[in-house]
Amino acid sequence: MKQTGVSATLHASHDDPRGDLPRHWHSWEIIAWFSHLGDARDRRAELDESLATLQGMHLDPSIAWGEDLAEHLAKQLPGCVEIEIRRPGERLLARWRADC
Repeated sequence: MKQTGVSATLHASHDDPRGDLPRHWHSWEIIAWFSHLGDARDRRAELDESLATLQGMHLDPSIAWGEDLAEHLAKQLPGCVEIEIRRPGERLLARWRADC
């Protein structure tokens, strides 16, 4: 299977879903994978557009966990088969993958 991947960085704040930490900021590396659908630059523009509404904002509690954020983004990206979210400094990862 051929796939096209693109990435971007999201900077936003969120509240700790468990309530252990006060409101704080993260930089998330977002990697989106698509069924091979033409030019990767178009997929990157789509990812950037969907992140623009969240960039520099406070995330809603419904997308405060990485897995929920990944699913939220995937639903906005036609042809997306997987979203991976990374916080490299903390060595934390989350992923959403389409049911095959």
